[in-house]
Amino acid sequence: LSGYIYQENGETVINATVWDIISNTGTLTNEHGFYSLTLNEGKHKIRFSHISCGEHTKDITLEGNKSQNIYLKADYRINEVVVTANLNSPIYTTQTGKVSLSARDFVSGNNFMSSPDVVKKLQSLSGVASGTELISGLYVHGGGNDENLFLLDGTPLYQVNHAGGLFSAFNTDIVKNIDFYKSGFPARYGGRLSSVIDVRTNNGNMKEYHGSFTLGLLEGRIQFEGPIIKDRTSFNVAMRRTWLDLFTAPAFAIMNTSRRDKQNVRYAFHDINAKVTHIFSEKSRADISLYSGNDLLKVNNKAYFYTSEPSNIDKFNLQWGNLTASVNWKYIFSHKLFANFTGVYTHNRSKFDYLSEEKLISKEGSIIKTQNNHSTINDFGYRMEFDYRPNTWNHIRFGSNYMHHIFMPQNFYSKYDNATNNELTDRIKSQYKSNEFTFYAEDEISLSSRLKLNGGIHYTMFSIASTKYHSVEPRAAMNIKVCDNASFKISYTEMSQFMHQLSATYLNLPTDYWVPSTERITPMRSRQYSAGIYSRLPYNIKLSIEGFYKTMHNLIEYNGDNQLNPSANDWEESVRTGKGKAYGAETDISYSNGKTSIDVSYTLSWNKRFFPDFHQSWYPDKFDNRHKFSINLSHKFNNRIDAYASWNFHSGNRITIPTQKVEAPAIPGTENSNEGMMIYEAPNNVSLPAYHRLDLGINFRKTTKRGFERIWNVSLYNAYCRMNPLYATIKQNPNGTFTGKGQGIFPIIPSFCYTLKF
Repeated sequence: LSGYIYQENGETVINATVWDIISNTGTLTNEHGFYSLTLNEGKHKIRFSHISCGEHTKDITLEGNKSQNIYLKADYRINEVVVTANLNSPIYTTQTGKVSLSARDFVSGNNFMSSPDVVKKLQSLSGVASGTELISGLYVHGGGNDENLFLLDGTPLYQVNHAGGLFSAFNTDIVKNIDFYKSGFPARYGGRLSSVIDVRTNNGNMKEYHGSFTLGLLEGRIQFEGPIIKDRTSFNVAMRRTWLDLFTAPAFAIMNTSRRDKQNVRYAFHDINAKVTHIFSEKSRADISLYSGNDLLKVNNKAYFYTSEPSNIDKFNLQWGNLTASVNWKYIFSHKLFANFTGVYTHNRSKFDYLSEEKLISKEGSIIKTQNNHSTINDFGYRMEFDYRPNTWNHIRFGSNYMHHIFMPQNFYSKYDNATNNELTDRIKSQYKSNEFTFYAEDEISLSSRLKLNGGIHYTMFSIASTKYHSVEPRAAMNIKVCDNASFKISYTEMSQFMHQLSATYLNLPTDYWVPSTERITPMRSRQYSAGIYSRLPYNIKLSIEGFYKTMHNLIEYNGDNQLNPSANDWEESVRTGKGKAYGAETDISYSNGKTSIDVSYTLSWNKRFFPDFHQSWYPDKFDNRHKFSINLSHKFNNRIDAYASWNFHSGNRITIPTQKVEAPAIPGTENSNEGMMIYEAPNNVSLPAYHRLDLGINFRKTTKRGFERIWNVSLYNAYCRMNPLYATIKQNPNGTFTGKGQGIFPIIPSFCYTLKF
């Protein structure tokens, strides 16, 4: 028995449960909404259900292979729901550290500036460090921010930040499902060390036109979907744009009226998602998915001294973003074999232009400085995925991926002209071409009703110039069902990463650039062990406790200067190689009674590094947050009002400060300022003060006469105005000791937004 499960509007349903009541056998739909279940011939009573849809039970007589597509009623509501089997629960799944999120998880929750955000939602999970406040960093189980694989409909994204991290590149109005892996990785994923974020978008309504419009304090969003050919072809388009530039332009215009020097700053970003889906037959369907995201920052300063013409001019223009495209063809070869073929293209860009002109007062002429840099990544490739279910006890996945990478980390041009016509020009251009081929196979085996195994292998061949790297990565996971309400799981994973992000600062800036592994810089490698127990307790309480131990090798740290755009010409000389390890335990408790939901998580972890060029022993990482605690509460007062609150705490990030100052001896015959030399005992030797904040929000809902839904959201970020330190200033006391003071810049921030769903 096989087929697709749809919502009424024709949207496929991911992780829907297909359960045979007579034989107590079931399965889940995959990430494309397809299911396959092997049963004996005869009569069966099959229940099709999903947490966000209705439940449909159908009597089916099998006399051979049978196709059966099912439509479930979306947003199905009754007074009481009894869940008898949820195969996507951690009790039943095999992998450790997997979290699945649907669009409903972003409807109510703590959203900065009333804007739902995928990355900030993931930052609230146990085992994930958020880095610097309001920066969309993701540090999973001790890994770096560049060690996360973001997939949008199977296409990789390299830059997922807007506004320096205030927003991420994912528009939740079009997101259907997110699978987040942080410890037990299936064999079908690879290429990063720390996590996989697999984002799938909605196909579009096959029957009716629907949409939504949101007007917020800093951004606006619009989404529209519907049929092109009813029940055959649909579209879904979502757009998002900030209007920060609409605020900054008049603000600086007013400021400039009372100042002799003129300054103008403009910033804006946009996201555009588009998807077209066509159903050729019950066995064949295809879709085209497009994404475009762009950020623009312009700074224009003019200084006036004694004339009406500007004496000094400084112009800075920075743009960055992504352009991706994927073509998917899904085909059912048989009742047991499903396949998905994808062609992908990714273009990542970062460009800055700088112009400085200083007019000389003493003589005619000017000093002109010009700098330009253009950094890009272009990926072309394919993905082949096969989903084979030969019987009830085996679920086999296998496939192949290929990607041709073209890295151009720097195309830099710098020119300096002065009044005497002397010219100094500097040009840097670097480019790397590489090929990445992957093959994987995995099998999830149900050995009994109490024991499930998942074993697989992930092989990668990475070639660049005359160098080839081969990586064989075994994956294994086991689920032992201790009783009906508890399971014990254990997993082992090896991962490799063949590209690196070089940064001159700890902030994730668009001027950071990606480089591939080379003959001298070998791929990064990690091994991770994890185990945990997952249980369902009385009174609707769920409890999970998971521990992990992870080792990382061939990590790199950039050792260049702190300029905005460091040189990529000799980057292999400017990096240092080391290793890392991270370990800890995570506890998650959740409660829900339909109206009130409470989620509590606690993480105890250690994150260490060893770079012999920096220090001769292990030292803590910058984001080694020993304790992390969060509690999220939501309550539905009635059909019109619901509220939420969230409190987050974690140990402070770490910084490096000197422990003493040694006076340098005066050398005869030389100039010596005798400023002394700072002594540092170890990197990251001091912790900043602990981080904590409270967020509050409330939604007011109303259904109009036409059946539209109107939602007013009002929220407070950092409700009690805790000035959490973003950085620290260090000064030396008269007695020779050093004192540091944390500096915070984000106070209480109120926001609101208006949403209309039609």
